[in-house]
Amino acid sequence: MTDYARTEGLALAQIVTDRFDTFTISQVVQTAKFHNARLVILPAQARLASVQSRVALELEPDGATCVVIGHTQPNEQRRSRLIDALPRPIPPATTAAPSDAAADTMETAR
Repeated sequence: MTDYARTEGLALAQIVTDRFDTFTISQVVQTAKFHNARLVILPAQARLASVQSRVALELEPDGATCVVIGHTQPNEQRRSRLIDALPRPIPPATTAAPSDAAADTMETAR
């Protein structure tokens, strides 16, 4: 990060090291506001890099943006740990017979 900032002529306000990928979008936005930052740089390996557009959206009202630097695999999709930990929702099974569904549609149309 330091080398990138130096090469691009950027002054770093703060470098946040998050060894466990627990830094949240709101914490990034809050830190950017505190330093009146106009640019947040995320390494491609960080989990927040996978939601870069959301981070940028949250920074936008304060006139800041977010960029991801580094290398990542083109097809690599990283999910947050919360999503990894939660079970996927299973759609409810319908028990109505096709004729019941048609009757429901008729009721709604009246």
